[in-house]
Amino acid sequence: MKELFTNKYFILMLIVTIVLLTFTAIFTVDRQSMTFGEDLIGSVITPFQALLTSTIGSAENFFGYFSDINKLRLENAAQTDQINSLQNTIRQLEYDRIENEKLREMLSLKEQKLEYSMTAAEVIAKDAGDWYHSFIIDKGLDDGLSIRCPVITTAGLVGHIYEIGANWAKIVTIIDTLSSVGAMVTRTGDVAVVESDVELRMQGLCEMMHVGKSSSIMQGDIVETSGLGGIYPKRILIGKIKEIRPESTGVSQYAIIEPAANFERISTVFVLTEVPEE
Repeated sequence: MKELFTNKYFILMLIVTIVLLTFTAIFTVDRQSMTFGEDLIGSVITPFQALLTSTIGSAENFFGYFSDINKLRLENAAQTDQINSLQNTIRQLEYDRIENEKLREMLSLKEQKLEYSMTAAEVIAKDAGDWYHSFIIDKGLDDGLSIRCPVITTAGLVGHIYEIGANWAKIVTIIDTLSSVGAMVTRTGDVAVVESDVELRMQGLCEMMHVGKSSSIMQGDIVETSGLGGIYPKRILIGKIKEIRPESTGVSQYAIIEPAANFERISTVFVLTEVPEE
């Protein structure tokens, strides 16, 4: 601002403006006629009056432009706030939808297995690789969980708690090499053990071992827990038989099992905290 008042061009324009305004006031007095001198001066200053009017108009437009920009900025800020508020609302609605879906799944499971008590948990970490052969959940001792508690989804058996802390637990799944599940073929009643190896784990599969050679098991048969082994209760769905192969001893056979649970994508699980004695 100080530089503006010390600028020679600005001072000159200010003087001209004052002079023009003075003469304008003189010539706008209501009179019938003007003197020759007034007429001559009027002729000289008229172009300057037009220039002054134009300059003032340009200045008004100039400051009006910045006023409009400021108004647009305020409007944009208000719109940004509205967008952020809507995004927060959408996120909250999505969270509520997930929670409601989780509650519906738990209710459905409880209706199927009325004698079980269960706790819902979220997966918060998993081992490297595409398949969930082991992972960490966000519940632990503080939530009433303990080592060896079975873990399921609405689709079927997942595994059991292998390690635990106050607010976390590590789950080893049925496709992990550490797992061993007492199993039974629903149609035939054949009892066996479901395990896995590294090769099958990489495919998200497991195998049912030591099935008698005379057994009539076939592809597509349903496999569920037998209740033997001390971890898993009876009749939790494990999966179905994908393929049948003879064992190297020649006295028995084994079956490749495709689990019912999707071990490529697990986000919510249910931990069975109280299982009645068989």
